Order: sequence, then structure tokens, then C-alpha cells
Amino acid sequence: PPSRHAVYHRMVARNRVWLARRNLPLPLIPGYPGVWLLLTLARRPSPAALRAWLGGFKEGWTTPAGQRQPMRWRTVWRLTRLGRPPVI
Repeated sequence: PPSRHAVYHRMVARNRVWLARRNLPLPLIPGYPGVWLLLTLARRPSPAALRAWLGGFKEGWTTPAGQRQPMRWRTVWRLTRLGRPPVI
């Protein structure tokens, strides 16, 4: 499984932060990575995996995420009504 490699954990965390920074409205940006941070801590990964994940999390905040094209609030509301809020 790919989860046995540290680079997997780093890239997953970095990409989740980038996804939020590129696609979510500004007030929702901290929520999406925050939820994933809590989920990762609740899963109690090995110390090496957690270290890699936190490194990717930091990398996601400190490196350019690409061109920003946030979804409209109408889209956020529609996703929420359909049971898929963009923060979870």
C-alpha cells in the first residue's frame, strides 16, 4: 500500500491544503485542512507517518498553491444541501 511510504503522507497533506487554498472561499480555507488535521490525529499514525504528514501540512501553507479560483457561495450551499459540505 502507498501509505507505507513517508512521501505519500507528505503529499496527501500538502495537496489537501493546496486544494483548500485554490478552491474554497476565504472563510472556509482553515476549516478543510483543520478537519483533516483532526482526523489524522484521531487515526493515531506512527510517529514517522505523523512527522511526514505534518511536514506536508506545513509545505502546503508555505509554498504556492497555484492559481486561485474559489467556488461561489452558491456552490458551497448546493454541496451542503446535497450532504457534501466542502469543509468535510
